Formats: sequence, C-alpha cells, structure tokens
Amino acid sequence: MVNRIAKSGLIATTALIAIGMTASGAQAGAFQLNERSAKGMGTSLAGTASAASDVTFATFNPAALTTVENFEIGGNVSVVAPISDGTFTNGPFAGQEFDADRTGVVPAFAAGFRVNEDLVVGLTSYAPFGLKTEYPTFWPGMVDGRTSELRTVVIAPTIAYDVLDNLTFGASLDILYADARLTSAAVNLDGSQYSVSFSFGALYEPLEGTRIGAAYHHGYELDFNTAIFGGLAGGIPETAGITGVAKTELPNWVQIGVTQDVGEDLRVMLEGRWINWSRFDRIDVSATNAPGLAFSDVQNYDDAFFVSLGAEYDISRSFTLRGGVAWDETPTSDAFRTVRVPDEDRLWLSLGASYRLTDSMSIDAAYSYLHALDDPDVTLQRGPLAGTSLQYDGGAHIFSIGGTLRF
Repeated sequence: MVNRIAKSGLIATTALIAIGMTASGAQAGAFQLNERSAKGMGTSLAGTASAASDVTFATFNPAALTTVENFEIGGNVSVVAPISDGTFTNGPFAGQEFDADRTGVVPAFAAGFRVNEDLVVGLTSYAPFGLKTEYPTFWPGMVDGRTSELRTVVIAPTIAYDVLDNLTFGASLDILYADARLTSAAVNLDGSQYSVSFSFGALYEPLEGTRIGAAYHHGYELDFNTAIFGGLAGGIPETAGITGVAKTELPNWVQIGVTQDVGEDLRVMLEGRWINWSRFDRIDVSATNAPGLAFSDVQNYDDAFFVSLGAEYDISRSFTLRGGVAWDETPTSDAFRTVRVPDEDRLWLSLGASYRLTDSMSIDAAYSYLHALDDPDVTLQRGPLAGTSLQYDGGAHIFSIGGTLRF
C-alpha cells in the first residue's frame, strides 16, 4: 500500500511542478511568493514557522515534518490577482493610465513518511519567487521595461529528527529551477538556470501548548544562460544568435514564530521574518560570443522585515476558523524602484477555514487582501522620457485552497 501511495505522491508532485513552471504572480515584498499552505495563508503567514499543524508547513520549516504520524500528503493551489494600475503624473503623457498586472497560479506540494519513532523523511515542492508584469508593446515607458517574467519551482528532499521529546531539528536540500524573461525596447533577455541551496529549522515546545519555531532559508546564486537581443530599438536582431550569462542573487531569509494554545479551542500565532534582499543589488549581463558586450541593471534592494499576527478557533471538532494581519516591508526605494516591480509596504488581511471530512482527510481555504500602504512612485531611468514620473495603485487578492490526506 505504501508503494501505491508513494507512486501517487510522485505523480502529484510531477503535476504540481509542471503547473509551477507556468505559474507567475508577485505579491509579497518585491517578488517573493509564500503561497505554500492554505492554513498559513489564512493567518497572514503567522505561525508558519511554529504551528506545524500538517505536512504543508514543512515548506516553511523542515522541522514541521515531525507531526507526520505515518504517511501524509498535502497540497495547495493559490490564485494571485495583483493590482498594478498606474498613471503618468508629469511629462507629455501626464494623466495617461495603464495596467501591468497579470493573474497567476501558484501551487505547492508536501509529503512525509515516518521511518521510526524519531525520524521522518519527506519531499516538498513550491515556488519561492515569481513575477509577471506586462505592458503594451508600444507603451511610453517601454525603454525601461515591457515584460518581466520570473518562474521558479523548488524540489526539496526533507528530513526531520526528534532530538528530544520536545525538540526537533529539520533540514532540506532545495533544488531550484528558474526561468526568466525580461524585455524592453532596448534589450531582451530570455534564459533558465538550476541552482542548489538548503534550509534548516527547529521546533521547540518549552511548555505544553507553547511551540516555538525557527527556520533559515539560504538564498540562490543564479547564472542564467540567456539569449541577448535588441528590443524595438536595440539594434541586435534575435537572429544574430548572441548568447551570454546573466548573474544575480536571490535572498536568504530567517523566520521565527510562536504558537500559543489559549484553552482547548483557541490558538494565537506571532511571526517575524528578516529577508536579506540586499543580495539582489544588480543583474550583471555579459555576452559569451560577442566580446565587449556587457552591462548591469542596478536594483539596489534593501533588507526588509515581515511581521504577522494570527489566530484560529475550533468551532467544532470538524470546523476551524482563522484570521490574521501582517505588515510587509518593501525592499525597494523611491530612487531605484522600477516599472518591473512597482512595490510598496503592504498590509495583509486574511481569513481562512478548515473542514475535517474524516479523521484522515481535511480541506482548507483562505482569502487574503494585500493593500499598499502608499502609492508607489516610479521614475523612468532610460530613453527620451527619462525623469518622467508614474504613480501606481498596488495590492493583490489571493485565493487559496488545499488539503491533507493521512494514511
């Protein structure tokens, strides 16, 4: 039976990876994605490091696998509908409106198998980063950017080990596939890359009903093998066959959370994160078959914080309600913010619910609204309209549905 279960889990993983490679959507700080658990989305990500209420939380903290009793699989699919409407505030196009938002689908999958009393092994798959903004072909800011698309998927073999009755350590090997496409009227890049990283975490229960979780996720170094060709005014035809390498780094992050039982039916969660976005300071591009062709796209991102508070309440043995609020700091600044990622600090408001169909099967759903706390401003940097200002109305609606199955 276990072999049949494992086979079905592998099929599910393959299907989710195929979806993940076509998913896009940016909603958290800059272009980090967090849609890995419908339960976690229902609390605005509060408790994702510490709650460990099912196998999907292993995508946030590998030590969460310790809650698997025998064999457990879980999955989640989120629809992200970003809001990215903008208006030129000066220059010859003052007052002209446009939109660059594109709806995306973000999947996640997790499975765990208990080997013995202390050891659990598993496999997770999710999208840690994603982005898609797309402007009309001949829009006025096309020299700065027209299409920006980043698609990622991670496959992570994971392990958790109970060191003590109340202390668990976990770790994962994170294998990332990334595909990026950046176009403008000046130059276009299109490439893909694999990268390997790691995560580790811990769960500690100092008192019955109090759970503390912490996890570290190492970033990724990306050396994209890319085609390089001109945009409408770039002067390098796609048929020229120019190839090169685009180098950049994606951030590390640390998350620490506490989940506290308040009576038998109520749980309160608090979580904080630090994201090392300053690693993403530039994209360096150099041609491999055209000597002297090289340039850098400066990003100058700053490190950022994320803080969330949430709670869940058991209405009955089968039905649970949850909610949460979060503050999500942007790593972008007015001086360097671009039309590719018109980001700003955001407020999260989330609601969610779970229904236990049987002792071994449950379904989860959540809705999150992300509201930009200020209208992000962008100044065009290139071309004849350099210095022209734009103002965006930012935010997102996120709908998540998932579930778990235990054997």
